[in-house]
Amino acid sequence: MVGAVISLCLLLCLHPSSAFPDGGPIDACVKQRANQPNHDNLAPQSVNSLPYAVEASSNYYKPGDVITVTIRGEGFKGFFFQGRDGQTNEWIGTFERGPDNKSYNECSATTHINNNIKDSVVLVWHAPADRSGEVYFIGTVLKSYKYFWSDVVAAYPQ
Repeated sequence: MVGAVISLCLLLCLHPSSAFPDGGPIDACVKQRANQPNHDNLAPQSVNSLPYAVEASSNYYKPGDVITVTIRGEGFKGFFFQGRDGQTNEWIGTFERGPDNKSYNECSATTHINNNIKDSVVLVWHAPADRSGEVYFIGTVLKSYKYFWSDVVAAYPQ
């Protein structure tokens, strides 16, 4: 599975592109700055200044569970999030494709499908069928090409 992701990444890297208005590429899962855009080497904004709310409906799962991740706030254009195991940090689960997102099941990621301005997005994640445990959702929210926040971890109910 990892080999397939790496092969796809190599193909994507060979195709020049300056922006991804239809979502982050799958290589965002495996590159050195995972879950971060490669926007002319621009640095992300401080997570402490994040003007958006990112919330997961839970941080624990068992087989068959569905967890929603909601991004809310005025005027964002994109996002890229992964589901990760709370103990091992490995990619787990899958995101549903929705009206605002596409999924990369190879690395438990989801991203926007257009760069239209959004005020809210609800992402639907499905737990692995063979285990239970803690999950966290980490990624990036983009206001624009220049302004984005990375290493954003979704909050969850206490």
